[in-house]
Amino acid sequence: METINLCMLAPEFYPVWGGTGSYIIELVKFLPKNVNIHVITLRRYINEMSSKTVQKNLSSIIDREINVHYLTSSRETFFYNFPFQLACLKEIPKLHKKYGFDIIHSHLCHMPDIYLKLFKITQLPTVATIHSTMQMQTDNTLRAQSLWGNLEWSEKSSLYLAPILTFLQKKYVKNVPNFIAVAKITKKLAIEHLNLDPDHVSVVYNGVNTNLFRTLEKDEVDRKNSHPTVVYVGRIMAKKGVRVLIDSITQILQAVPQTRFVFVGGGNISMYEKIIAAKNIPQKNVSFIGHIGYFDRPQVLRDASVFVNPSLFENCSLSVLEAMSSETAVVASNVGGNPELINSGKNGLLIPPNNPKILANSVISLLENNDYNRQLGMEARKTVEERFSSKKNAYETCSLYRQMCAN
Repeated sequence: METINLCMLAPEFYPVWGGTGSYIIELVKFLPKNVNIHVITLRRYINEMSSKTVQKNLSSIIDREINVHYLTSSRETFFYNFPFQLACLKEIPKLHKKYGFDIIHSHLCHMPDIYLKLFKITQLPTVATIHSTMQMQTDNTLRAQSLWGNLEWSEKSSLYLAPILTFLQKKYVKNVPNFIAVAKITKKLAIEHLNLDPDHVSVVYNGVNTNLFRTLEKDEVDRKNSHPTVVYVGRIMAKKGVRVLIDSITQILQAVPQTRFVFVGGGNISMYEKIIAAKNIPQKNVSFIGHIGYFDRPQVLRDASVFVNPSLFENCSLSVLEAMSSETAVVASNVGGNPELINSGKNGLLIPPNNPKILANSVISLLENNDYNRQLGMEARKTVEERFSSKKNAYETCSLYRQMCAN
């Protein structure tokens, strides 16, 4: 089979990444060996990054030969992507001349190759994965109905810059011939927001490494039952519904007083700690552990009795899929792509968004019924194995690469 020389643009990559970075890393790991991979990325730094991840070599995460080209470096700021976009404009033509790329794989909303496209410098077949659009992001922030002072800095920046970034996205997509949407709802909204041709948008769901996010051992099941723990993973921000989960804590503790709540992710943590203190919620019951790395997340999810995704919108939540793959019962808002992942009552629970009382009742039902909790977790694992594995994601993505090369 003919080799494909792939240029993977990675605005998030090792050692620091969010959802887009997880998508890229899992895809790179599982693409067929006849895909020769060049990752074009930047070095990012987060002060509180787990030492487990920083101390690991990239080869321990990606067990295959790839070529990684670091163009810039940046601390964690909203504008870290702009220097990377400029570096891509300067360096990708040089790398293409040296290595002869067949395909560029890019990403919305980051658009790392936007200047290459706007100035029409490199005419290479390109596919861009649509993780979100600017309108999706701003709409979701506004749904939170949060006071301006309660918004996280990146949410404020997104609202300020939404008009210009939306304009740039619409210009960018006119120069990209192929798209991957990570869920059916993502495809539908992207077509509406960016006036895309539906025939040029393929749905390929996010994938999870089912070996890393694995099934439970007996002692892990026993620990879940004896130490009730509710886990949230994601950015600590309004549109992710963090306040909704916090507003449910008092009711949950009244029913199951020993429950521990673990919040994983960066953001405006101090503001939410003040909200919790104002509600007189005991500090011993709540932990904010900040950003954690690749090797820490699986254990956190396996230790969770219940995983909660209270977001006001999701496309195809990797954190939800990772929890499902870890045999952890999930309670998620019935929004966006979540209904495409969860069959409520069979492999998880879907609830109305922005409703702390129903959220609390759903969590309590799972904390008080270990058999039902376990049943949902096992069915969730089966769902991921059948429909949302990294292998399946890579196979379908590579099929699209081959179509592009053939055309």
